[in-house]
Amino acid sequence: MKEDKVLDVEFKSFDDQIEETEIEKKLSIPAKRLMEKLEPIPSKIESLQYRWFWELIQNASDFNSEVDIELEYKENTLVFRHNGQPFKLVDVENLITPDSDKDDTDIDDDYIGRFGSGFISTHALSALITVEGLVKDKYRENVYYSFEFDLDRNLYNSKTKLIDSIQTSESQFKSNYISSEHLPGSFETKFTYDLTKGLSNLTPKEVAKSGIEYAVKILPLVFTFLPKLKSVKFIQNDGSLKESYFYQKSRNDQSGLCEIGYKINSVAQPDIKVKYAVQDDVTVAVEIKDNLVVEYPENIAVLFLYLPMIGSEKFPFPVSINSQKFKPEIERNGINISNNDIENRNNLSNGVKAYQKLLETLSKDGVGNLYNLVKLKSDRIKALSNDSMWFQQNIERDFKIVLDQVKFVNCSGESIAYSELKLPFIPENKSESKDLDFYDTVCDLIVGKVPGRVEYLKWLKNIDFTIFKQVPFRLDAAVKIVEDTKNLVQLSKLLKKNEQDTTKWLAVFIKYVMENDNGLLTKHQIIPCKSEEGTFVNRDAEIYTDNGVDDDLIEVFNKMKNENYRNKLLNDVINEEVIDLLPLNKFKRWDSLAKEIDDIFRVRLDGNSKLSQNELDGLRILLKWLKGKGFPDWKELPVYFPTFHGSYSNFFMESFNEEERVKAITIRNSGKQDSLLRLAESDVTEAELNKVVDSISEVKKIISIIEYGANLTQLKELVELFPNKIPSHLMDIAREEGEKKRDFDTKSKIGSDVEKLFKAVFEKTYLGFIVEKANLDVVNFVYAGGGSYDFRITNSTGQSFFIEMKSVKHGNIDAVKLAMSQLERAVDPKFKEHYCIALIERTKDIKDMDEEYILKNLKFIPVPGLFLESVYEDHKKVIESTSRAKEAKLLMLNADFRCSIDYEFLLSKSKLIDELETAVINSLKG
Repeated sequence: MKEDKVLDVEFKSFDDQIEETEIEKKLSIPAKRLMEKLEPIPSKIESLQYRWFWELIQNASDFNSEVDIELEYKENTLVFRHNGQPFKLVDVENLITPDSDKDDTDIDDDYIGRFGSGFISTHALSALITVEGLVKDKYRENVYYSFEFDLDRNLYNSKTKLIDSIQTSESQFKSNYISSEHLPGSFETKFTYDLTKGLSNLTPKEVAKSGIEYAVKILPLVFTFLPKLKSVKFIQNDGSLKESYFYQKSRNDQSGLCEIGYKINSVAQPDIKVKYAVQDDVTVAVEIKDNLVVEYPENIAVLFLYLPMIGSEKFPFPVSINSQKFKPEIERNGINISNNDIENRNNLSNGVKAYQKLLETLSKDGVGNLYNLVKLKSDRIKALSNDSMWFQQNIERDFKIVLDQVKFVNCSGESIAYSELKLPFIPENKSESKDLDFYDTVCDLIVGKVPGRVEYLKWLKNIDFTIFKQVPFRLDAAVKIVEDTKNLVQLSKLLKKNEQDTTKWLAVFIKYVMENDNGLLTKHQIIPCKSEEGTFVNRDAEIYTDNGVDDDLIEVFNKMKNENYRNKLLNDVINEEVIDLLPLNKFKRWDSLAKEIDDIFRVRLDGNSKLSQNELDGLRILLKWLKGKGFPDWKELPVYFPTFHGSYSNFFMESFNEEERVKAITIRNSGKQDSLLRLAESDVTEAELNKVVDSISEVKKIISIIEYGANLTQLKELVELFPNKIPSHLMDIAREEGEKKRDFDTKSKIGSDVEKLFKAVFEKTYLGFIVEKANLDVVNFVYAGGGSYDFRITNSTGQSFFIEMKSVKHGNIDAVKLAMSQLERAVDPKFKEHYCIALIERTKDIKDMDEEYILKNLKFIPVPGLFLESVYEDHKKVIESTSRAKEAKLLMLNADFRCSIDYEFLLSKSKLIDELETAVINSLKG
């Protein structure tokens, strides 16, 4: 019989072997679990160095209504302690043998630590943890035991050694507990980490410092999301870090404000303020400092389940979001949002609603730096590990709706939403200086729709234009805005600048366009010409540099062609400021314009046709210009005006009818050509000249007075009347009359200004339509400025329509007066149907009147002779009664008759300005 072979190991009885096997069986699963959780720690240290603190806070917060925490950092140890409720036996067992999912029936509803692996990760600080505290008797109230044991995981990659470690910890717990009194509020729970015993190649002190620094950054949010956390104190005994103390100071759920007290080295610091908003158990929050939103650090968690989910730093949500209903991933570093994670999806949707509340509150309260709340990045959305499409179609969409509706972007003191926001944006070659160059160039175009310069770069950095595609304001959009104004006058109104400053601004803008997208100058019309309005054209249009074009010659061309030659000439300021805008060969001189004028005569000559009335008017201006420029002998005329030189007399004479030819011969035979020429070249109007002709005998008397010296005669008369001294009362009368004269002159000046403005408006807006609708080649619009009418509109046959302009003061209630000459023309059967009164009430300040005001407010009264005939008859009776040939008759001295019309009555007869156009057309057709 063979003998049993004995193994070369320590001898154990069979009973001991049974017990050993039972222990291995019992502790194998916890040891295996420990090994599985401990082995990855060195490779995951990048995130675990920030997580350990929150795992400890989690354990301190579970089962506690309120808790204070202290973290003491010494040279070689780190001590975490809190004053929460004592341990339960199941808590102690889970620390020693982590083989359950904490499914004890005593677990509270708001229990944070759903997984037992969290505490194991704190071994990132040390392989050796000493646990001290009180444990509550399971069956007896107010009975507690103090205990202390070590959790030694130094040999973490050996299951056998881990089993031994578990046994050692259990033995220490079972043999060392003693009955103890529980003192609520005292720091009875303590975890001590030996910083000299790190796992593998870890450096515990660096891990400890990183975790503390991270905690200081994020604690204000934790206090906001975790109301049961009352204070956290960092005690630093090695001098490497500052001692910090945070504590809940106040909390107002109605206003959404959490204030956290803060001390550094026992010195009170300004309170930390966090604004938050809640929607169905979901909270979003931001830190506020000096009434400004604090930028959310890139390297801290976004998702919270009371405590930060370390690893959620890149989650695509613009603010921190917390919910106790989040279902986190196993390692609590994020959430899933697949079709099976409906609760997480709902929480995110509620988070957007809470975000809207927060945004509206901050905007209403005037909190600044709201650009820190809009960091929603498409690359982070696309990087979601599961179902980024759902996030885009729901959460991203909801954010777009919120930001398009909530007015929160401060633009020139007013808040606007993304739907109105215009943010200058250059897609390529970006740099801050180039962005600011573009901003400075275009910001005047979008005042009220763009943030101030200081904040602009922040908005530009934080807004993802691939999501908010309507927000970027590019160069082509700026060019289109300028083009749509059509001219400098309208651009000035848009920019709220005077025309000079507007032109300088446009020069800078055009230079920027040339340097950045030269083709836009050809595609769009933003180059101003020299016309009064500064009409815009593109670079390929018929536009030239002015190289000495004579202004008087321009007037000749304009009259003859009925168009503005200045529309062909580049604005002088633009020409000076923008180098090489036009090719060198695109210029005009006076001689090139002379050729264009001469071509008009050539066309008429080739067509054997007469000059039109406009062309004849241009011819008269040309003759005057030629004489003024030194062409009296016509020596150079064939060079610049070859066609005109050979045929100008024929053109002129052929345009005369028989009556006009007789007049020309009469003038020629009078021997007064030179004097009449000087009169024709003067600025005396036709109406004024007619007055002179109608009063020729008085004119001769005036000539005699001039010859003898009017001042001397007047002085002589005064001396004869008052040989000693002019009486003071007479001087008072003279002063009064002088004041009346000055007042009259002032009112006359105002009236004249209004009349000229009306002429410009009516000519620009209606005259072209009148010519077209009346089927005429041209009409002549004359401003008389006095006499029996102010304006005359005449067709080619001599048919005229007369307008008497009456402007009254702002808020007028006084009667409107007509001179007798105006009354006579109004009732004259020959003019009755062709005469009207134009009426406008002036603005308070005459400077505020413009073309738009005239078009909107001018009224006209057609055929006023219908209700003025009785006044005219009354006047005739008065005149007749004073003119009877009697030895004794009624004498009137300085009588000044006027026709007075009730203002309200006149308004009741008035019509709008558009009907004035119709009246003129009907008159000229008839």
